[in-house]
Amino acid sequence: MLVHDVLIVGGGPAGSTCARYLARAGLRVAVVDRAQFPRVKLCSGWLSPTLWDVLEMVPSDYPGGRWEWRTCHVRYGGEDRAIPCHGWFVRRFEFDDFLLRTSGAELHLGVSVGPIARDGDGLWSVAGLRARHLVGAGGTHCPVARLCDPPRPMGPVGVQEHEFRADPGAVARTRAGRDGEPELLLHDDLSGYSWNVPKTDWLNVGTGTVDPKEVRAAWQIARANFRAAGHLPSDADVDLDAMKGYSYYLYHPEHLRGAARVDADDKGGAYLVGDSLGLAQPITAEGILPAVVSGRLLADAILASDPASYPTRLATHPVLADYQRVFRLREAAGALRRRFSRPSSGRPTSPSGRFLARKSSDAVSRGFAWMFSGARLPAPALIDFALDRVDAWLGQARASGGAT
Repeated sequence: MLVHDVLIVGGGPAGSTCARYLARAGLRVAVVDRAQFPRVKLCSGWLSPTLWDVLEMVPSDYPGGRWEWRTCHVRYGGEDRAIPCHGWFVRRFEFDDFLLRTSGAELHLGVSVGPIARDGDGLWSVAGLRARHLVGAGGTHCPVARLCDPPRPMGPVGVQEHEFRADPGAVARTRAGRDGEPELLLHDDLSGYSWNVPKTDWLNVGTGTVDPKEVRAAWQIARANFRAAGHLPSDADVDLDAMKGYSYYLYHPEHLRGAARVDADDKGGAYLVGDSLGLAQPITAEGILPAVVSGRLLADAILASDPASYPTRLATHPVLADYQRVFRLREAAGALRRRFSRPSSGRPTSPSGRFLARKSSDAVSRGFAWMFSGARLPAPALIDFALDRVDAWLGQARASGGAT
């Protein structure tokens, strides 16, 4: 039986990027996916500029539909803001198929994975194929992830989403800005957000919440807000009733401990990339960039004959290092809020109170739009220093019996 160098379960951006760089280096790579491509993939499909660098492409290399945007429309605290930032949207139906078909891998599509076994020679067997290295790239419910059982300190986020074809004239009349410019509705408690993305004759709408149990109700509130603003086509109600739900994991530093299960001789093992590991941005929940980054880094580790270095490569890569900082910022903010929060008396009524509330709302909106565009964090060393000081202070407070 033919033995491949690497078997990849899952043909999305993480798996196809890993395959791309392994196959380019001459390795024999097979990708197995139970779906036929192109396939429907629920995702708003936003790409940050960094993604093109990871793929060693420029946007014009991609032949599918792409919508470049330079303004993000954010509603928060009762105010609408048009915030300059930059990115692209694609349709995952096209984008994933392009990455997979151009990966150079041997494709086994429409194939169920079935049992995963390993023989006495250390070779993995999947769907009648054998290889030394096994890569899990099948998303949240990837069978390789079940095998590797990575740490899950926090539960998944919940999403309700739909992308549907609509009359381009109606989309143009009801969008918040230009074609492709996202409209974001930040939830009042910042436990999630909703979006409305026009793509000429397609519309992508959805809601994500930290607590999956809240996502259905949050979508109904968002739908009413978008409708009241006049930003949904009047004849889209049937499509807006057809929302689909799913869940996935945001980045947590503990996830990286489950990224690789490597043999003692470093000659083989099982690895997780993208959503199968849980790498989505901790605030915006964007998953395509960390998917391609992780696929590329795993390929680099395998090609260097050092697959055990994969978790370290993840932790030290600029994108994932920023995610670590964002995660720490979120945790520190939560601890400080619990320590100092006081019962609210409602909206501020004094002029100074209203001014501070507007400034705070503006800062949140601009910060979120900036992260949504995938921009790097400024002054990372300064952020690390400040976080270390906050962590030390909170640790001392806990040690002295203070509540956090």
